[in-house]
Amino acid sequence: MRPIRIASKLTRPEPPQPGTGVRLALFQGENPVGTPEAVTANLNRMREVVEVAARYQAQLCAFPECYTTGYSLGAQEARALAQPKDGAAIQAAQAVSATHDIGIVVPYVELDRAADTVHDSIALVLGGELAANYRKTHLYGAAERINFTAGTELPPVVKVNQFPVGLLNCYECEFPPLYQSLVGRGARLVVGPTAADHHFTLHDGNPTQVPYPDATEHIIPAMASVWRVFVAYVNRRGWETSERGQWQYRGNSGVWAPDGTPMIVAGPEERSDDTLLVTDCVPDEVAPFSPEGDHFSDNRVALQEKLLPTT
Repeated sequence: MRPIRIASKLTRPEPPQPGTGVRLALFQGENPVGTPEAVTANLNRMREVVEVAARYQAQLCAFPECYTTGYSLGAQEARALAQPKDGAAIQAAQAVSATHDIGIVVPYVELDRAADTVHDSIALVLGGELAANYRKTHLYGAAERINFTAGTELPPVVKVNQFPVGLLNCYECEFPPLYQSLVGRGARLVVGPTAADHHFTLHDGNPTQVPYPDATEHIIPAMASVWRVFVAYVNRRGWETSERGQWQYRGNSGVWAPDGTPMIVAGPEERSDDTLLVTDCVPDEVAPFSPEGDHFSDNRVALQEKLLPTT
């Protein structure tokens, strides 16, 4: 097994009690892309990572966007590697989830055989069962729109350790209304697998003129504090090389508390080694962000829209 660096911010040996929070593990690694052999290697690595996470009594272990295949795919590669939600990739996650009694967030490329569509999806497996399957609704850029069909359902909220967890997929982590929807349905932790890089090759073959923004500098802390929710951003590190070019990932995974402060974040060492970041997300241990205000309950936008004159 290749070494896995541990970055841990735990204040107690035991994980949170049911309903009080979640012990969360995020995997930030460099993985192969674009072939059936890459899928096999990534699933084997998933088994190794989850076993390590279970030793730390993690209750949920999350992986980056398109983890099983790699992200930098062309349309033909995406379709060739896509699997149904009951395919081998998710079955492998179900087996390791049942073995170690741990929830797993497994991003993968999904094939819907009935509709003949390919999706950028996230499976959430609990106790060996598929608890949720979410198809990315907000696709980023021309390549994703060519590779994938957008989902049509809101991101889910699922209880892990009796604690409500919402899912977002990469670019979706930058949309405030999606957080509002998740929090409105009870989410206290939002997990966002991502494939955020620096400069990369656009679908038309031209290089980007500006890098993809580092959402963890401003957007993620702001969303955590505005909506009073833990936000976990799960990215890759290192490189991917495919028919579309080269991708260097930011390696900026981390967890931010409901007051916007970082719980644990990847640094230079974590960008050099495959790393498991482990922390406890417990709302009662985070000080209030404001003396009285609450952005969710105090939001009167809907009322104001009703009062505006129509033309």
